[in-house]
Amino acid sequence: MSRLAMWGMMCMFAVALTGCGLLQGGDGGGSLSVRSRDDQGVVLKGGFQSGYYRFDGDNAATIILFDGPADNPVQAVTMRLMWRPRAGRTPIEPTATNVTMHYVIFTPGESAEVGIYSGAGYLYPRSKLGSSSLRASLWDASLRLQDASERFDDLLGQAVIKGDFTVRRDDAAMERLRHRVNLMIRQRLGYPRLVDAQSAAPDGLALRQPLEASRIAAP
Repeated sequence: MSRLAMWGMMCMFAVALTGCGLLQGGDGGGSLSVRSRDDQGVVLKGGFQSGYYRFDGDNAATIILFDGPADNPVQAVTMRLMWRPRAGRTPIEPTATNVTMHYVIFTPGESAEVGIYSGAGYLYPRSKLGSSSLRASLWDASLRLQDASERFDDLLGQAVIKGDFTVRRDDAAMERLRHRVNLMIRQRLGYPRLVDAQSAAPDGLALRQPLEASRIAAP
């Protein structure tokens, strides 16, 4: 089966999860859309059934979204809120803040490939950081492939991601899922590659200065 066909299967699986209402459980979740900036125009829509976060104080947080069963996920996203929001110096909403992220894709079937996209953008918390659950919107976040197994096909190239999600505050669950993702990445790459959401954006995707954000429209 071609990589394009496998990606198609994964997209249909993600959309089916969203349509079936599996994102409404007590463990959070949401929907993210990744659109290629390149000529191929690929759009990947992911449904995430589980979402957790750790409140790190001073308006900082670490987030993970999980698509699929914990022992064999289809996709996983880790995010790190970086700075305290400042009124008048962030895009559109005074509570919007900067975020770095890793978007991990595990291809289905016997190929067992993995691709890790990294980048940065803006996140708008729609509920109070530190509360039992956090609702947020992600927009104007740029991604590009930073690491991948040998036969992983990069169909996105430079990409932009946006969407809405809810995550439940649970330090233990977040760390457990992040450990599982890191273990699967290591198994497929053949070497350690931690996805901790705290590393800087890759070269060429540096975080934008807040004053440059006036052109950005909220979702």
